[in-house]
Amino acid sequence: MDSAAQRPVSAIILGYGIRGRAYAAYAKTHPEDFTVAGLADPVADFPADAGCPTWKNWETALDSGTKADAVIISLPDRLHRAACVKALERGYHVLLEKPIGCTWDECQAIRDAQVKSGRLVLTGYVLRYAPFYKKLRDVISSGVIGELTSVHHLAAISYGKSAHAYCRGNWSVEAKGTGMLVNKCTHDFDLIEWWTKGRKCTKVSSFGSLFHWRPENKPAGAADRCCDCPQAVRDNCAFDAYKLYYERTDLRYHFADESDEAILKMIETSPYGRCVYACGNDSVDHQTVLMEYEGGLTIILEMESYSQQRTRITHFYGTRGEVIADEKKIQIMPFLGDSTTITPAQHGHHGGGDREIMTEFVKLVRGGSPARYTKLLDAALESHRIAFLAEESRKTGRTMSGL
Repeated sequence: MDSAAQRPVSAIILGYGIRGRAYAAYAKTHPEDFTVAGLADPVADFPADAGCPTWKNWETALDSGTKADAVIISLPDRLHRAACVKALERGYHVLLEKPIGCTWDECQAIRDAQVKSGRLVLTGYVLRYAPFYKKLRDVISSGVIGELTSVHHLAAISYGKSAHAYCRGNWSVEAKGTGMLVNKCTHDFDLIEWWTKGRKCTKVSSFGSLFHWRPENKPAGAADRCCDCPQAVRDNCAFDAYKLYYERTDLRYHFADESDEAILKMIETSPYGRCVYACGNDSVDHQTVLMEYEGGLTIILEMESYSQQRTRITHFYGTRGEVIADEKKIQIMPFLGDSTTITPAQHGHHGGGDREIMTEFVKLVRGGSPARYTKLLDAALESHRIAFLAEESRKTGRTMSGL
């Protein structure tokens, strides 16, 4: 093996928020495989021991001539196309956070640039690499429940996560990037593409709306910010910022500083302290997608904000049995023979998917080919094709048959 295949892969990270920090962490645990060549973010505080160049602008980073093998793009959705195309033109491989683009045209522009450059564009579909979902795919592919006839898939976002990201946060207004379905559920459409093994989706219908987080549902006496809201109103509000960020800690990982002091200041001064009924948001809070595949396979994807837990539950129906998976265990129930339950080991964020996608990225940069790179991107684009069709169906009321 040549020396290039042995040395660490180096990457410039554009966007040092939660996803950028997650990818950068791989350099600390796997220094023999990955190093950070630079960091770019307009507002983030970079670590004092970064040991690499830093910039406040992603374009400056790509124009700097910094030597690196790759670029990791974890910028806001609306910047994905411009940053990815420019990185490919500069000769870098790319790990691109989902969604690939905010429109189908943007996705196609990235594909054109990838084909022209011959470089890798690996989409940040971390669930595809998580041990739980790898095992689930093995079970479905084994034929233990025969041929799939239908799949019911629930993406339960949880009321806290949804209020954070799709009401108060970066994805609350569709015109600033993408709607909730494209941003969140391209993960799920990618899993579906994986489970169906490339079978073509031929028809898509979708229904959904912004049901609850609307100005007319604002409680009587509520203020526009939680810090100004009467205590009696706050006590009866499940979406109160103090409850979600201060009393609870499970959402604090979204912020660089998770201390109590920083969280209280954030509630008082940032968008995340706004009343959920006064955020100017228009992204949907629930949506259902109906899909028909070649051969008659039907799939239902339900995206739900108002759930207690953040989880995915999938029910597979086959000609010889059923499988139910809930991100903790896989129940296999054949019509003939005994039922069994598998509990795959999971470690780390996204059940180990963050770690495993970086392992795969390093492997592909070291030893991939242009043809394989294009094949990988085309598979990732299928999830976006279905998501954009679903959005078109939701907005027009039509059943869609293709882009």
